[in-house]
Amino acid sequence: MSSSSKKQIDHPMWVSLAILVLVILWVAVAARWHTALHHDMAEQFVWAHTWSLGYPKHPPLPTWLFMSAMVFLPAKPMTLYGLSALCIGAAGVFTYLAARELLNPRMALCVALLWGLQQPFSWRAWIYNHNTVLVAVVALTVFCVTKAVRRGDLRWWCAAGVAAGLAMSTKLQAIVPLLGVIWALWRSGGLKADSARRGVFVTLALSVLVSAPALLWMVTGHTNALTYANHQLGSGGGGDGESARLVQFVVSELRMLAPALFVLLVCVVRMKWQMPAGAVSHRLRALSASHDRAWIEGLLFVPMACVLAMGILGGAKMHGQWGVQTFQFSSIALVIWFGSAFEGAALRRLIWATGLVQLIALSIALSPSSQRLHAQGAVQGYPSRDLADRIEADWLRLAPSCALRYVSAPFFEGGQLAAYGHGFPDVIEDGDTLNSPWVDPADLLASGSVVMKRTVAELPIDVVRTTEMTLVPPAHVKGVSPVVWGFRLPAGPCHKLN
Repeated sequence: MSSSSKKQIDHPMWVSLAILVLVILWVAVAARWHTALHHDMAEQFVWAHTWSLGYPKHPPLPTWLFMSAMVFLPAKPMTLYGLSALCIGAAGVFTYLAARELLNPRMALCVALLWGLQQPFSWRAWIYNHNTVLVAVVALTVFCVTKAVRRGDLRWWCAAGVAAGLAMSTKLQAIVPLLGVIWALWRSGGLKADSARRGVFVTLALSVLVSAPALLWMVTGHTNALTYANHQLGSGGGGDGESARLVQFVVSELRMLAPALFVLLVCVVRMKWQMPAGAVSHRLRALSASHDRAWIEGLLFVPMACVLAMGILGGAKMHGQWGVQTFQFSSIALVIWFGSAFEGAALRRLIWATGLVQLIALSIALSPSSQRLHAQGAVQGYPSRDLADRIEADWLRLAPSCALRYVSAPFFEGGQLAAYGHGFPDVIEDGDTLNSPWVDPADLLASGSVVMKRTVAELPIDVVRTTEMTLVPPAHVKGVSPVVWGFRLPAGPCHKLN
């Protein structure tokens, strides 16, 4: 390959653009099959009605991003899909740019190729939740830190502090990768200089300043995020199931990394055929004392150790989504660890091999068989649009001149109605206004509402309903239940239909 060709392939603008296009393509392919929102995405349609320093279960940044997007775009599923593509794409770009700071441009390109094969950033890139935003701001933090260490510029330390604060304003799990970054700095000798220690102090101070309002809002009882976190950490059950949980988690994460590990295996096999005996072992022996080793530990081993400790020692149920952030920098770690394989690989062949794997995966995703391979969450087959159309038709028949502004429902069904219906009604989750403090009870009474429950017996006696107000999901849709509804008609002057 000529040097001019290499420069074109390695150019950060073209690589970054390719990452963004790939993620957008994956999100578009996945969304093509969807008839409903993922549970985590439905939550955003329940919460995104007012600016708040916190929402049930999590800090506010993901919901703020959705609300910001709705200033320019409609409150519809495609807006969330677009946000997911933007966040995952940003995570890929910043991971690649951080790799350029830690490694040479050729190795950074290898990082970008492996990163695009991780299923959370390809097959599952469409899911917009707190992990989606977290991986983006954590990748931004790592990029700013690597830039600050290399440049010695206080402005990059300040940017890292803001990014770290945004990470803590996204999900409490952010503390894990941030500790990993500090570990990497310490182990690599990056804290030896006085300027670097001052920079880290500035970073920590700014991160606390940025995240303090949301964290104080949480710890002072304005949300149930801490209760939710404690429930997740203690949801593993007895000690007899620890081994099974660990095996299940490992198998799940290996499946998420399988395409990247396959390409890695191909590179290693080719290297062993082509390199002299002993060259690989020499590289691996030198790695243990190198600057690279510290970043492998910080970006991969520290998050892995924390997650395993929470599961094995803390008794937490090891949720598969924990692996999204835990392994988000595995592409950097693998390229460093198996550096000889990538240093000796022909870039053009590696790009073609990666492209072939992506093409096969995209072909599967476009085929009807993808419906059996997708994550659970009722995204394929649940009749959300039919549910919204039926409820709105019933409401117009009973209150023909009034807009439907309120829904009292389980968050999943309520979120589907808010997303696929008209007018983006407020959702009172399970009828509990504590989860929706922005709802005015007087306006709720005056405007009327739809009330959704799992069974007819659970409906309040004052609602108006008919026997047709029932939806039974198709039998093949897993993880959802039948739902029934009735109406509390407006008790006063209502908002008129536009």
